[in-house]
Amino acid sequence: MLDRPIDEILHQAQAGNNVDRERLIDDYRPFILRTVTHICKRQVSWNQDEASIGIIAFNEAIDRYLFASDKSFNNFAYMVIHHRLIDEFRRQGKYMQMESAIWDGRHAELDSSPLEIASSLEIFEREQAAEALAEELRLYDVTLQQYGINLEELEEGSPKHRDTRAQLIRIARTFSEHPQWLNTLRSTKRLPAKEMMAVFKVSSKTIERNRKYLIALILIYASEEFKRIKTTVSFAEGGVEVDAGNRHENHKR
Repeated sequence: MLDRPIDEILHQAQAGNNVDRERLIDDYRPFILRTVTHICKRQVSWNQDEASIGIIAFNEAIDRYLFASDKSFNNFAYMVIHHRLIDEFRRQGKYMQMESAIWDGRHAELDSSPLEIASSLEIFEREQAAEALAEELRLYDVTLQQYGINLEELEEGSPKHRDTRAQLIRIARTFSEHPQWLNTLRSTKRLPAKEMMAVFKVSSKTIERNRKYLIALILIYASEEFKRIKTTVSFAEGGVEVDAGNRHENHKR
């Protein structure tokens, strides 16, 4: 049992007090295991991977919890554990028919209604996705700068005609499947124009005029670290427009 109010212990844990952090984790171990068991729809023991994910997620919840939030710490911790387990299920390619993330009346720890919990979880997951996408965009911007490109100038370098854009997208996709070309681009920061002219039957003028646009596309298609950008960014319409939940990151400035 905790010997002080949970808010006080949380504050101390967030401030770097590892003794209080361990005390909090130890006290919440039954809660963590019940949460993992409930989400997995089967009995889970401490020697299983899902329980370890639960502990890691609970640690994350300690760090991320905001005292000004309208959610209790227990509800927030439940949502973080749920989110991390679902991420793991998806990573492993497992399909689980998940029911609503709701405790029944036997679990007094969760003081929100089922609708509030479901709504909070949806908001939390949306915020997490937006944060991950924003981080990818920051990394993408840094990567582009290595090639003498920045996001702001992509609109200026974007072809005006739809057919041209579609052609360049096809070229970028094919280019990303050629390791030798990618090695040349990454080592020299230049496109292998002669090889591209021969394969794609385009002029050197076309390649040079659209060089920055092509490189921007190729980096997305060829890099696993930009997979979120690949699914949320539309180059086909010109420019770079990102839809992250209700928030738009528009770099067509």
